Amino acid sequence: MSLRDDFYDRIFPDFKEKMIELKNVNTTIADLQTDIKDWEEMIESGKKAQIIFQEIAQQTQKNLEDHISNLVSLALKAVSPDFPNFICEMTVRRNQLECDLFFEKKGNKVHPLNSSGGGPKDVASFALLVSYWSMGTNRACLVLDEPFRNVSPDLQGNVGDMLRLISDKLNLQLIIVSHADTVNESSDKQFLVELEGERSEVSVI
Repeated sequence: MSLRDDFYDRIFPDFKEKMIELKNVNTTIADLQTDIKDWEEMIESGKKAQIIFQEIAQQTQKNLEDHISNLVSLALKAVSPDFPNFICEMTVRRNQLECDLFFEKKGNKVHPLNSSGGGPKDVASFALLVSYWSMGTNRACLVLDEPFRNVSPDLQGNVGDMLRLISDKLNLQLIIVSHADTVNESSDKQFLVELEGERSEVSVI
C-alpha cells in the first residue's frame, strides 16, 4: 500500500468529517447572526414603541387632567365667580399613578379639605362625581342626596343653574333629593314626598 493510499484510508475520512462539522458550525454561526440581527431589530422596535407608548400615556394623562380640572372649575364658577378654580395633577409615586386635587385662587394652591367654606367643597365633590361618571360607559343618570347642603342660601339659585348647565352639556339626568326650593326650581319635574302615617305619599309639584 502506498503512502498516498494510507493517507486516504486513515486521514481523509477524519478530514472529511471535520469539514462537515466545520460547515455545520459555520451554518449555526450564520443562523445565530441572523437571530442576533432579528433580536436587535426587535429591541430597536421595542424602544420606539416604548417612546410612542410614553407619549400616548403622557397625552392621555394631560387630557384627563384637563377634563377633570375644566369640568369641576366650570361647575364652581357657574355657582360663584368668587369660588376657586380646580386643578387636577397626576404624578407617579411608588410606581403608581396618583391624583392630587387642589383649589387655586390668585396663584395659590390649597388642598380642598384644608380650605374654608363647605360650599365650594360640595360643588367640587358633585363635579368630580360627574367627571368620573363621564369617563365610563354608565347609564345617563345620577341619584344624589342633598349634595349642596353647605352652599350658602344666596348661591342656591346659581346651583340650580349649574345643574342645568352640567345636565345639558353631558346629556345627564340628575335625580336629586333636596330641601332647597331655589335649587329645585331649576328642575324639569319636582316631586314632594311626605310621610302620612306609616306610608310616604308622593305628589307632583
